[in-house]
Amino acid sequence: MKIHQLRALVEVAATGTLKGAAYRLHVTQPAVTKAIRELEDEFGVRLFDRNPWGVVPTPEGVALLQRARTVVREMERAEEDLAHMKGRREGRLVIGVSPIAGTAGLAEAFVEFRRRWPHVTIEFVELGLNQLREQLRNRAVDLAFAAFPVNPVNPGEDGAQVKALLAFDAVFVTRANGPFARASSLAQLQDAEWIHTDVTDNYPGYIHAMFERAGLEPPRRVTRCTSYGLFYGLTVRSDAVFAWTRHSLEEAELGRAFVELKVEERPPSLQLYLFSAPEAQLTRPAEYFVDCILDVTAQRMGQPRTGRFASAD
Repeated sequence: MKIHQLRALVEVAATGTLKGAAYRLHVTQPAVTKAIRELEDEFGVRLFDRNPWGVVPTPEGVALLQRARTVVREMERAEEDLAHMKGRREGRLVIGVSPIAGTAGLAEAFVEFRRRWPHVTIEFVELGLNQLREQLRNRAVDLAFAAFPVNPVNPGEDGAQVKALLAFDAVFVTRANGPFARASSLAQLQDAEWIHTDVTDNYPGYIHAMFERAGLEPPRRVTRCTSYGLFYGLTVRSDAVFAWTRHSLEEAELGRAFVELKVEERPPSLQLYLFSAPEAQLTRPAEYFVDCILDVTAQRMGQPRTGRFASAD
């Protein structure tokens, strides 16, 4: 089993065709076919089945593919490390983010990162927490940033290296020109539409318990929307009530459309976490991006700059 064979396996699975894999690998189609056949001969199994649209991995192919992606990406990282030691500035950095984490200083960190590493290809991938963990385990992403309510789960329960970065106060908000904008009690919000993005029942349960503690019937309309594009569309075009970070309300352009509700109750605070794969060696660009985000969070908390990780020089 050789690295060029694993690269062929990964690209055939990614493109669904031998021709597409050959194009991405800058080799001939017969060379890709030969690499796949050599793997199949070595393991004594069929790795791909044909269909009218191309090829799909067999169960055996899927099993090998999960390992192959990790090996190929780690080899790419090793090649980048050696190139950086020779003074080259190229590379690839894949960063996973949960939706709310995208507003938690990553933009500022990106701007600072670009000053030192202008030629590194960066990819930001928005995923849920479980998907981020899976991508880290597979080494498909270099780093991950996730924000979720404080202590809903153990963030490092799967062995990932986790660092808590910054806590965000959350508030209930609604459309600034909507009928609930002046509400000052939960009683005035019983008939409101409550929208959330939680894939679990934690948030609906919190809302129900909050109303029950106030001696009120819980709202009948609690709507789950896991599409963030649709979620923001609904919040802008309806009179819904939803939880948002105070930082986003004050700093984001979209925040101008909403107003904080002056009620005593508050949604749970959010904590921003940095995830990295256990025992993984970060590339120099990845280390510097971590350095940038730590500096951003330190400044927001009124602390001195960290400067923990190696610079790009």
